[in-house]
Amino acid sequence: MTTLRMALRNISRQKKRTILLGGAIAFGVMIITLVGSLTAGLASTANERFTDLLGGHIYISGQEVSESGRLISIVGEQEPLEEALFLIDDQIKEIRFRSAASGEVIFGSRTTTVMLDGVDWDHEPTLYKNLELIAGDITSVSDERTIIVPEPVMEELGVLVGESVLIRVTSITGQRNVGDFVIGGVTPDAGTFGLGSAYVDRAYLNSLIGMAADQYQRANIALADTGDIETVAATIERELLLLGKIDPGETAADDGHQPGSGPGRTMMFPGGMGFSAQVEETEQWEGTQFKVSTINDVMEPVMTIVTLLNQVSLGLFVVLMIITMVGLLNTFRMILIERTREIGTIRAIGMQRGQVRNMFLLEAFVLAVGGAIAGLVAAGILAAILGNIPMSTNTPMAMFLDGNTFAFPVNVINIAGTLAILTVITVLSAYLPARKAARMRPADALRTSY
Repeated sequence: MTTLRMALRNISRQKKRTILLGGAIAFGVMIITLVGSLTAGLASTANERFTDLLGGHIYISGQEVSESGRLISIVGEQEPLEEALFLIDDQIKEIRFRSAASGEVIFGSRTTTVMLDGVDWDHEPTLYKNLELIAGDITSVSDERTIIVPEPVMEELGVLVGESVLIRVTSITGQRNVGDFVIGGVTPDAGTFGLGSAYVDRAYLNSLIGMAADQYQRANIALADTGDIETVAATIERELLLLGKIDPGETAADDGHQPGSGPGRTMMFPGGMGFSAQVEETEQWEGTQFKVSTINDVMEPVMTIVTLLNQVSLGLFVVLMIITMVGLLNTFRMILIERTREIGTIRAIGMQRGQVRNMFLLEAFVLAVGGAIAGLVAAGILAAILGNIPMSTNTPMAMFLDGNTFAFPVNVINIAGTLAILTVITVLSAYLPARKAARMRPADALRTSY
């Protein structure tokens, strides 16, 4: 206790030096905490948004060969898929069935192309609730001819909410059909990340692409625990492979069905074109062949950005810690010189070497803890301020916004790790001067003059 009191007294003696050292530590903690929280918020918010917009975490699409030998996108056989899903029934939160097609949107003399996502609005309450529109009204989807378009489509066509457009699509049998739609709403531009789809009624889209109203091309699975995505995807793949519903030629050579590398996995956007090229006779099959992808595949561009930000913050943290470590080392060497006679005195009156060393180390520890607390408080204040600044939702950055602001979640494990590293670095910086101080002979220290 005496050693701690002396350490605290020594810290308070040089207030300017203490403030500078503590400030350097606080600044490092503030930067790493703030950037780490921001990147975690970006990843979490984007994941939630993409999950809502894409309709789940795992996407299972089906392909069949038509009588004419054409490859078409449709889940004609539902029994194999039901058997595979039965194995993970307790992990499924929700299943959503969608169709998709590429459509040419026509408005007067202007045209543009957009991916159409056929949605059963009555069975997708999450999308209905969370789909943020920058124009229009989500309740308009009660009309089967309503279409929700991304902002670039509206700008390219010069169309307004409530106006009618024609959309030309190709059916699964290769026919060209035209449907009449009404603009019911506009979503922010998310095309940067490959999510610039328009949403339409699935039954109406199916009627245009030659499918029955209750048929679908893709099953989107939302899981209760997002940490199980790759494991569940691998389970589905294995079962479909055993049932002969995934092309064995797509299986890894060593048959190692590890999560993320199993059969049928493909880095595809979870959409579909409905109609494809002629299939060679030797490559044709009967029934439905399935392909599986996950939101982790789709999130790759976003995670690249998040990883880059994490690397930048880690680089800043390393640089700041090196600067802090060098500053602490030099400072404690100066303190050692200044207190040489004082160390000789306290050693002469009976203080042991270990106590002298511990006094210096305790000073460094208190500085680390005090600076860290100050840094966390500063990071919390800045996060509260930045997290309440409204941002524009009319840009691709809207995919990273929680409402109309950035989220700054608190990750206790990351913060604890940062504080532990910081404390160790600070104490190590003071160790050499502390050991040198402890080894001083009282007589030599008392004879020293500076």
